[in-house]
Amino acid sequence: MLDPAHLVFIDETAVTTNMVRLRGRAARGVRLIGFAPFGHWETITFVAALRHDKMTAPMVFEGAMTGEMFLAYVEQCLVPTLRRNDIVVVDNFAAHKVAGVGDAIEKAGATLRFLPKYSPDLNPIEMTYSQFKALLRKAARRTVPGLYRTIRSFVPSLGPRECANYFRHAGYASI
Repeated sequence: MLDPAHLVFIDETAVTTNMVRLRGRAARGVRLIGFAPFGHWETITFVAALRHDKMTAPMVFEGAMTGEMFLAYVEQCLVPTLRRNDIVVVDNFAAHKVAGVGDAIEKAGATLRFLPKYSPDLNPIEMTYSQFKALLRKAARRTVPGLYRTIRSFVPSLGPRECANYFRHAGYASI
């Protein structure tokens, strides 16, 4: 049996300054008018690790995730948070398979595991990113610094019970 306290799920998601709400409400017969601003042509990537009780090792950077950036994330952000016997779980994205990632994780006393292809339901961090993007759409930040501030406010907002529920929903724990 896997101890959920030793599981660490990692994933990344892209965000932009033109994210808008997907739905709205208006009185019956009244047209709902909204707008979607013309966005910036730049990608901002948010990557973090989810444990059974909190989100750790967050990192935000401009640009898309590359193997080089993922290795830097693992070495500089993730490894300092790892404990002996942790199991780091990532999906099969090519950037996660670059040389040095497994070695850095193993030096910290942890192991690296890959999820099967096309299996987002097995990664509980995907559920947090759904909530994360809903927050960003609601906040409607139109500048990169504003987007960064909203991202910083999200990480501490995830409580231990909520994280445990995500693990339970993905089938990893009955805690």
